[in-house]
Amino acid sequence: MIKNAVSNNQIFNPQDEACPVCAVFDHIYRTSSFQTEMKIPETVGEGYFRRIVVKPSLRLSVSDMTFHKRITMGEKQGSSLYSLAFCLGEGFLWRVEGNPKREYGIACGESCIFNRDQGISISSHHPGSRFWGIYVEFDLDIIAGFMQHRGKDHAGKNLFAGRNFLCNGKISPGIRLILNDMINCRYREQLKKIYLEGKILELVAVYLDETVFEDGARASAGKFSAYDREALYKARKILDENLATPPTLGKLAKMICLNEYKLKTGFKELFGLPVHAYIIDKRMELARLLIEEKQLLVTEAAPMVGYNDLSYFAERFRGKYGVNPSQYSKKV
Repeated sequence: MIKNAVSNNQIFNPQDEACPVCAVFDHIYRTSSFQTEMKIPETVGEGYFRRIVVKPSLRLSVSDMTFHKRITMGEKQGSSLYSLAFCLGEGFLWRVEGNPKREYGIACGESCIFNRDQGISISSHHPGSRFWGIYVEFDLDIIAGFMQHRGKDHAGKNLFAGRNFLCNGKISPGIRLILNDMINCRYREQLKKIYLEGKILELVAVYLDETVFEDGARASAGKFSAYDREALYKARKILDENLATPPTLGKLAKMICLNEYKLKTGFKELFGLPVHAYIIDKRMELARLLIEEKQLLVTEAAPMVGYNDLSYFAERFRGKYGVNPSQYSKKV
């Protein structure tokens, strides 16, 4: 049970006890304020670190920092919370002191879950490297609650039993959009707290659906042979990598060595959407990301996701998000 929002973690620089950056980080982690933000001093680098305590068992940190010189940070961890981290900038490594020492890493565009109750962790940030990411600290009861709704009692905690680190690969466009919403939240005070709590729960739900529940489906889908399941996951990977110019259903079936009937019925059963609907859904997520994050014009984004007919693109976009893409681009 998490009794308060003040972290027991200690932030320090093992090479410089007087490090001003680590001193401010340590102060931020020891405050129970709803939101605390630190701007990196110009003499050290640029960027910011923001920590938001939505509730004692649900905390959010956003960082976008670039240092002029090498900065080493140590963290003496004393929290029973887990962290769900998303790396948006350059990848980095950290090690956990112990016997034996453990080293972990995350690359740009990847996500991972790790246990914060591991002792002392050490990470180094190199000059010019953009340390940009977002992570959510949460109690495993949140995951257990989602699991129960899926008929998987106790599966949430069992998933992490004896595991300190769980990496689940690339950040999907859908999750990237949720992260953008969280980073760029325009609300304040209580309304912001309510908004972010909803967004964090949405993030965890989508993340679990794309990773944990997917793995469960892979293991428990008794209707499919192991060969068919692997072929269907290969089909989805092919589509994800070729959204603008996806292969025809017949060609896709040949590429994964399944007949078209198995491809159509199996894909919908395993992923919840027919192949064509899946392509449209993922195209729209990518289009919104291009408009929102890359600041592309609608006329630039549409062809990049496979639409040369702007009217047809607008119809699809409006069907998913309830607003025309031109109107949406004016808001971002």
